[in-house]
Amino acid sequence: MPESRTRPGHHEHQEPSPIPSRQRTKGRTVWAILLAVLALAIAYFAVGPNYAILAGATVAGALIGYFMGMRMEKDAKN
Repeated sequence: MPESRTRPGHHEHQEPSPIPSRQRTKGRTVWAILLAVLALAIAYFAVGPNYAILAGATVAGALIGYFMGMRMEKDAKN
């Protein structure tokens, strides 16, 4: 009889989180918002009220934060 629990890729059963799914916030969302605000502040102090650069820095910060948070979530699962 096969013993699937002895296979290298087998994962034990994990209980679901006690926090309801609608109340959980993904790490990628938190990091995207945090780095977007940080990039906006740094860009504002660096170049002043130039809206094109401020918007670009905010979008770039949000993208970096999103991918950083996604990577952290992936690493946390392992």
